[in-house]
Amino acid sequence: MISLEWQQILTHILGFVIALWILKKYAWKPLLNMIDERREKIQGDFDKAADELKNAEELRADYEKRMKKAEAEARAKIQEAVREGQGVASDIKETARKEGHELIVRAKEELARDVDKAKVQLKLDIVKMTLAATEKMINEKLDEAKHREMIEGFISDVEKI
Repeated sequence: MISLEWQQILTHILGFVIALWILKKYAWKPLLNMIDERREKIQGDFDKAADELKNAEELRADYEKRMKKAEAEARAKIQEAVREGQGVASDIKETARKEGHELIVRAKEELARDVDKAKVQLKLDIVKMTLAATEKMINEKLDEAKHREMIEGFISDVEKI
């Protein structure tokens, strides 16, 4: 059987209590403090990560809001440019129509002047030929055959002109 000695048990208990007291005083608190600091650091990192995530979400929402605003502004500018382009195109068309109409009017007026000049010139030529024919008739005494020959010559001269 095992014999138990009081002194030895008491010494072991006393040694264990002293070792426990020394560990508690010098080792346990620093270890617990170090564990608490590590826990606080980890919690701080988690909090910081959560804040960073929240900031990133806010930035993303702000970015999307700005992108939508920029797209709306771009669409508005494009529509304004299209309207402006259509206005310029209609102005150009109207100017071209006016200029074309003016050219047609001027061409008609010029053509009418040329026709009038040609008529005046034709009248002058007819008068000259008539005077020439009359002068020939006066200078010559004509018989019926000679008279017909001169008229036919006059008619052929008019046809040539």
